Parts: sequence; C-alpha cells; structure tokens
Amino acid sequence: MNIQFSDLIENSPNAPGVYKMYDAEGNLLYVGKAKNLFNRLRQYLDISKLEPHKQVMRTLVTRVDWEITATESDALILEQKLIKTLKPKYNIMLTDGKMYPMLTLTKHEFPRLLKFRGKISQKRDVYGPYPSVYALNETIKTIQKVCKLRTCTDTFMHNRTRPCLLYQIGRCSAPCVITQKNYSENVQLARKILTGDSEPIIADLTKEMKKYSEKMDFESAAICRDKIVALTHTSNRGIQRNRAHSANFDWQESVKNLEQWLNIKIDCAGVFDNSHLFGKNPVGAMITFGHNGFIKSGYRHFKLRDAARAGNDIAMMQEFVSRATERGPKLDLIIVDGGQAQWNIAHKTAPNIPILGVTKGEVRNGDEHFIMPDGTISRDIPKDSKLFLLLRAVRDEAHRFVITFHRTVRAKQMTSSVLDEIEGIGPTRKKMLLTHFGSVREISDASLDALKKVPGLGNNAAEKIYAHFH
Repeated sequence: MNIQFSDLIENSPNAPGVYKMYDAEGNLLYVGKAKNLFNRLRQYLDISKLEPHKQVMRTLVTRVDWEITATESDALILEQKLIKTLKPKYNIMLTDGKMYPMLTLTKHEFPRLLKFRGKISQKRDVYGPYPSVYALNETIKTIQKVCKLRTCTDTFMHNRTRPCLLYQIGRCSAPCVITQKNYSENVQLARKILTGDSEPIIADLTKEMKKYSEKMDFESAAICRDKIVALTHTSNRGIQRNRAHSANFDWQESVKNLEQWLNIKIDCAGVFDNSHLFGKNPVGAMITFGHNGFIKSGYRHFKLRDAARAGNDIAMMQEFVSRATERGPKLDLIIVDGGQAQWNIAHKTAPNIPILGVTKGEVRNGDEHFIMPDGTISRDIPKDSKLFLLLRAVRDEAHRFVITFHRTVRAKQMTSSVLDEIEGIGPTRKKMLLTHFGSVREISDASLDALKKVPGLGNNAAEKIYAHFH
C-alpha cells in the first residue's frame, strides 16, 4: 500500500498549498494545508505514525490532488473554505463550526478591537478569518499604530486614572481618561483597513509624509512613514478574505511564461528589496522562486555592513546584491523593485546575471512597467495575465519578507533601548526581567511588589524600574 500511495504523491511540488484525498468512488475524504506539499504528503507514507482516524482514512485513499498557493497564509484560508463548503468526512477540526481567529469591533461608545473565535452566524461585525493568531496579532498592531483604537477590557478601561503604556508608545488614544474628538473617524478608518481597503489610506499618508518632510518636520514624517510600513505589511500578507484569491496561480505555467518572455532558463530567480526608516535600521532581503513556487531555503536577509550607505537605496542595493550573489544560491535571474537607478546598480554588481526591474509608476498596483535585461522598457503585459500576477506576487513576497525582518530589528532595538535607559539594569537583569514578565509592556505595567518578587533582581533595582515607568 505504501508503494501505491507513493505513486499518488510522486510529483507533488515543493510549494505551499492545499491537498485533497479521495476514495475509489471519488468521494472527498480529507482536505489539508501544507507549507510544503512535497514534505507534508510524504508524512502519510508511514501509516503507523498517523493519528487513528487518519490511519483509517489513509487506507481508503486512491487519488490525491493538490492546489498550489502563493503563500502558506493563502493555503490556510483556502483549506478552511474547502472544508466549510465540501465537508470532507475525515476533517474533524473545522466542520463543527469552529473557525480560524477573527476580529470584531464592539458596539461601545468607544469600540474595542477584539479577538474572536466563533460561528459566522453570530450577530457581530466579523473580519477575517486570519490564517494564524500571529497574523491576527500583526493586524491588531497595525490598527493600533494607524487608528489608535483601544484593545483593553471594559473593566480595565473604566478603572484607569491615567493613560497606560499603549498611549505612551502611540498605540492607543486613551479614551479611558482623554476626551476624544476623532475616535469615530478612526473606527471607520479601521473598518476600511480590515476589509482590505488600505490603498487610499496609504496614498493619503504618503502625501502627508511628503508635506512634513518639505517642512523639515521629520518627527511627524516618521510617524506617517511608520503607519505606511504597517499598512503595507498588512495588505501584503494576503490575510483579508477578499484578497486571498489574487495570489493563487499555477507556478509552473507562470514561470514558463516568464522564461519565454525573457528567453532564458530559470531554475532559481532572486527578488531583492530593502527597508529603512529615514536611514535607521537599514536592512535588505532576497526571496527566491522557481517552477515549484517559492524556494524558502534560498531566502536571505541582510543587515547593512557599510554604515555610510544607510538611507541610500542605490548603495544599499549594491551591497545586498553583491553579498547574495557571492554566498547565496546560484541565480538565473535577478528582479529588483525600483526604477532605472536600481536596475543600473544591480546590472553593474552582477553583470553576468539577467536583471529585470519592476517599476511601480504613478498608480500603485496597476501602472507597473518593467525594465528588461537588455535595458528596454516593457509596458504591454496584461494586468490580469498569469505572468503579471507572478511578477507582482514575487515582488510583494520580497517586500513582505524585508518588512518583517525590518520590524524585528526595530523591535529588538526598541526593547533594548527602553530597558537600557534604566541605570543598573545590565544584560543579565534585562534577560531576567523579560523571562519573568514576557515583554517590556508587562514590565512597565508591573507593580512595585511584583517587581520585587523577581528572583535575583533586588529591591533597589525594582524601585529604580518602577520609578522609571511611573
């Protein structure tokens, strides 16, 4: 039986997606998701290691189909949709009305953004579903940064006498103690973001950021930039229901189209992007893809080594392309996100590798054009073609990957700087505090008695910490 099943999954791809198992009569037995279909399906070869109900199901399988998705998040959402609509016999996790995590806005005077799991039929405004709790939490962070809605419980809110840490770090407008003028407008803004309508918001914030920059008000410009980064990160994740379908296409066919278009053979292509916040925390990233989808083993991220290049997108691109081509996987094509200058520096840095530039143009997500390996400009790719969707998807994946890394770097720096401001709190005590409380937020909200109970911290250090945050 193992040999027969191995034949069924012999050509499964190294790509994220959904797989469907059928019995001899064509009945759908099971739908599953996978970060890598090849690896996941091979876990069914050893039947003794499966759960009891899957052991029974496995003996009935005579056909296995799969559907490739652009990302693991898309696979999660597609899996849920198929289970809900097709109700496969052996899917026991989601057929009882349970859902992936969702978000809702409460009906209060100052609506709260609330995590939610439950049946769709429940009477409330539901946003999602989200492919994971992590994705949901990232969206909450975005709403906090851009809209500053409260996430606290009613009890917590009604018993506050001063704003909490979330207000101090710009993630809540503190309706608990501060008179609100624009809270309802921010609620409507949050609804637009949650339904995937963030592009107009990004456009408005971009104009606002430019105005602040022209006035030399870099602090306000940085706030706008941070909101733009947060919104772009969320919209690129593909976590909203109405965007999930856009990244689903045949890889194999799309990459063949790309090969024909460029007249080259592609086993592995690299897509580059950089990120920084007005020159701070400059980082770069490369994602890779081939005929079977994204090649996660080829992904690379970089911290800028030459500090003099910080904030200079062209110089940063030069360093990152150079480092990737020296030590990364062998690339048959390099794709850079940017204009002629980015294409020029990539071509100069890697002269033996074809370079394709993706330029956004004046209108985001609709006016893209391409700088070909020979330096000519192409604008004639239909916007609904598989080739165009492929190029947009790999560009967005590179952007997602670099933004995620940039946020991680910034978060680590922020965590370190806040605790480093306290005299007498060195690396050992910092690690001790974070291990005990879990986050800087919890440390800042801790009472003096709670701080004194941290093993090995000492009363003097506890008093210094408490005084610093209060």
